[in-house]
Amino acid sequence: MRELLRHIRAEMLLVYAEVFRRKSILAMSILWPYVMTAFMLTLGYVAGSPEVFLRKVGTSPVLFLATASYILFSTLAVVDDVMWRPVYDENAGTLPYVISSPTSTVMRYAAIPIPRFTLSLVLGATFLLPLFAVQEGLDGLLSAMIVVAVSVVATLTFIPVAVAVGLGLYSLGGESWRAINVVRPLFLVAMGVYYPRWMLSKIVYLLTALLPPANCVEIAQRVVVKLGEFNELLFPLALAVVLAITQLYPMGRSARKWEITKLREGVRI
Repeated sequence: MRELLRHIRAEMLLVYAEVFRRKSILAMSILWPYVMTAFMLTLGYVAGSPEVFLRKVGTSPVLFLATASYILFSTLAVVDDVMWRPVYDENAGTLPYVISSPTSTVMRYAAIPIPRFTLSLVLGATFLLPLFAVQEGLDGLLSAMIVVAVSVVATLTFIPVAVAVGLGLYSLGGESWRAINVVRPLFLVAMGVYYPRWMLSKIVYLLTALLPPANCVEIAQRVVVKLGEFNELLFPLALAVVLAITQLYPMGRSARKWEITKLREGVRI
């Protein structure tokens, strides 16, 4: 645990120094949920009426799509950070030093997404909380706080999958931006942030439920729609945690295989 905390502290110093040095990154992080929500709302208004959405889904499209954009930002940052870092290290020439380091690769890559995730918590306070409070009052404020809390679980349960898939792909085909561009939309579709998961066919629903954050997405959606009792929300939450725990072993195997691949390519301690 101490090693993980040291990695998290180091990553926070690196990321926050970069964010506050380059104000454009901070501005883009703040504006991203607003832009995505506006974009999806525009598409929705072009395709149909908000009254139809309200009748079929059970809530305002503004609240539903705002929640989707926030969860998308907080969770997909995990994939971006985990898969981007080896590419960055390769291009910067620091990858041999990373591989030669005595620190655990698993711990290091588990810590990489944490700084941007903590940034997303701040965005949740500045984006979701005021929006829900204006739309639904105190009940909406409580719903927004639950959504932010669920996003914490979604992000943490996504880390083992992202590391296992990302480093697993890199051990097979090398570090490449193309892998990120393929994996990211696949995760986006499987998570189902922009459509109600309970409206999927049973086969598709069961297949996508194997992805831990997809279950957290469903919890957030049901909270916004006010569909289901508290006890009914505990099962997908527990399922997400259990699936994440089962992914810890593939996560370690992928990290070790990637290390061995890099060593065979010529990196030596």
